[in-house]
Amino acid sequence: MLSLLSLTACVKDNDDSGDPAQPLVFTSLTAGKSTITAGESIKVTAVATGYKITYKWSATAGDILGTGKEIVYAVSPCHAGTNKITCTVTDGNNASQTKEIFIVVQ
Repeated sequence: MLSLLSLTACVKDNDDSGDPAQPLVFTSLTAGKSTITAGESIKVTAVATGYKITYKWSATAGDILGTGKEIVYAVSPCHAGTNKITCTVTDGNNASQTKEIFIVVQ
């Protein structure tokens, strides 16, 4: 089985006047549903706070559409099964935290 990896990164809409002393806190990573049908898409949202945050997304199969704190995950019928979505949040001080969720594709 061939697996594709999709990656994207984006700078959060923060201005440069933020406080560099603000710690990075990656609160949650959630999806609209945990089980979807092939051909369906869902929103996935990362909630984080910190200084000059960037988001880097990846998936073991399917496509990551969009950038920033909220993306759309879309998957074709050939990627049925359990797929992992990973988000790494990095701040302007180069601190990072990673969370992952699993989406079942039927």
